[in-house]
Amino acid sequence: MLNSVDKERVIRVIVSNAVKSYANGFSTRHLAEVNNENGVINMKIHNVFIAALGAEIQYYSALARSLDSSLGNMLESMAISIAELNYTVSRHVEGILYKEQTDYIAELLEQYKRGINRTKSKMQQRNE
Repeated sequence: MLNSVDKERVIRVIVSNAVKSYANGFSTRHLAEVNNENGVINMKIHNVFIAALGAEIQYYSALARSLDSSLGNMLESMAISIAELNYTVSRHVEGILYKEQTDYIAELLEQYKRGINRTKSKMQQRNE
């Protein structure tokens, strides 16, 4: 079992490696695929709503969507690696979600979207 100082060091290494690997991989992949019709950017560039705004906007919109998608994957992978320091992590979970559970999840997502902090009292939230 790692002590808190060792865990912090391991977490820093995980984060550093993940970010460096992500940046290098994203850049290398997209530069290599610029002229590839089936490359990630070129596959995402065909959006009829964005096309009306011009080729440059189309390209940067596709680049942003690709960045957003791959950044999310990197953060998920990094979070799993960090969680594995303390927990058994499974990417495949089976079971039934009951209506009460999905309602609670929906409530949490709605509160997050509206910027509501459940840990603060309603009075504290009104005073902000």
